[in-house]
Amino acid sequence: MKNIDKYIIRKLSLSFFTVMIGLLSLAWLSQVLKLLDEIVMRGADLSTFFMLSITVLPNIISQITPLAAFITSAFVLNAMSSDKEMIVLLSSGMNPTRLFKPFLFFGVSITIFLVIFSMLLGPSGMRYTKLKIHEIRHDLSGTLVRDGMFSMPAKGLTVYAHRKNNNSIDGILVHDNRNSDAPITYSAEKGYLINENNNPKLILLNGNIQYRNLLIDGPGMTTVSFEKNEYLFSDFLTENKNFNFDTSQRYLNDLLFPDENDEYAKTRKSLLIAAGNHKIAQIFHPIIFIFFSFIIFINSKFDRRDTNKNILNLTFGIISFQILDFFLASQAQTNLFAIGFLYLLPLLFFLLLIYLFKKTYQTVSS
Repeated sequence: MKNIDKYIIRKLSLSFFTVMIGLLSLAWLSQVLKLLDEIVMRGADLSTFFMLSITVLPNIISQITPLAAFITSAFVLNAMSSDKEMIVLLSSGMNPTRLFKPFLFFGVSITIFLVIFSMLLGPSGMRYTKLKIHEIRHDLSGTLVRDGMFSMPAKGLTVYAHRKNNNSIDGILVHDNRNSDAPITYSAEKGYLINENNNPKLILLNGNIQYRNLLIDGPGMTTVSFEKNEYLFSDFLTENKNFNFDTSQRYLNDLLFPDENDEYAKTRKSLLIAAGNHKIAQIFHPIIFIFFSFIIFINSKFDRRDTNKNILNLTFGIISFQILDFFLASQAQTNLFAIGFLYLLPLLFFLLLIYLFKKTYQTVSS
């Protein structure tokens, strides 16, 4: 590989890394804020939050990679045009095909990068996130009881724990106000959270029950002491029997060929197939975006006025392409015939770029 190729690839790589950091920071922040709200509400620890914030990164990276490749190529080409480097290279006898070689190498590398994150790491990370959040939501010690705080895990239920150590609790109070005319308050020196056959219950030791006896007139409360008592939480908690993976949490094979026993896929088969085909079609987007940027700048006059025009053309072209792509993806969810257009759009765009590139090559050669 010649020095000029290494120089251009080094500029592309550095710019791509910088752009990815910028885009990833914004996209990651929006995802992390959703996770933070979920984790704080459920009382999970900081290490769990850190792990979940990492596992969502591959999916975000797979989504922003095509855009990052476009911004990178446009930025590098604009810099080379402004610094007259492209004029020097073309004037020295280098033809556009030869000049495009490092950009093609960069595009192929980004495509491989996208395949790894889109097909493998992205679904793996989102699956782990889904499973972990499901675990957090059904963790009784974090959902029902929070150390030193009043919590309301369900309507009509208030729980306070003085000190909690895993499933053991010192000093606990449970106020059951489902029936506002007959509220019941449980207090105990010690308690244990137990989940048997999806029937969560609290074992209370050395405490008392205060309740209003409706058989007796007046607002007086009745107090009953106990050494051991059980309080069931199953009436308050909604059991989630259906645990399903959505499109972002499925591998390509699960999208295109869902299991026949998958109840979730039976009612959303067209949605999953459309998502799988859209994921395949998006693999070609980085190279197309890079090629598009190269065509726009190679046809320019390398002056400041033409640079502004190039940027407008690039922006308009990519926005139009993305709008059409999103439209076709939405149509493919209900009409399988539209799936073909997911592949036809980048193919037609690529053929148009090939035509423009040949025209540019002929102009430069003459």
